[in-house]
Amino acid sequence: MIRKKQQGLAAVELVIGLPALMLLLVGVVEIARIFVEMNTLNKAVRVGARYASTVSDASGCGPIIGEEGNIKQLVVYGTLSDSTDAILSDWETTDVSVSCENNLFVTVSADYTFSPIFADTIPSTEISLAIPMNASTVMRISQ
Repeated sequence: MIRKKQQGLAAVELVIGLPALMLLLVGVVEIARIFVEMNTLNKAVRVGARYASTVSDASGCGPIIGEEGNIKQLVVYGTLSDSTDAILSDWETTDVSVSCENNLFVTVSADYTFSPIFADTIPSTEISLAIPMNASTVMRISQ
């Protein structure tokens, strides 16, 4: 008797629980993407600062400012050759800044806005889910 009353109950439980599980899965995937893109941003800035610190040959800030375009190219595209695919989506060389202080230190900074795959705003609101990220690295100029 009890068995007959419970027929189809598993399907009802699945219909109730599945949206919550899917929402949890989407949240985990987006949080993982945030960490991956932040790590990529940090590594790109670090590589650019390392390149900038070695390009000067102990000549101070002059060569670094002269190579600013190449430094930005390396940070955004991961290569000094012409490339059309940025490491992070919708990232431009204008989002990267290079500065040199006291002929001793070079600073490479970058800004990036993370945008989720599944939704740009919270449903039924105008609240954006985009997350601004920035990274900066300071390195001593090789002498």
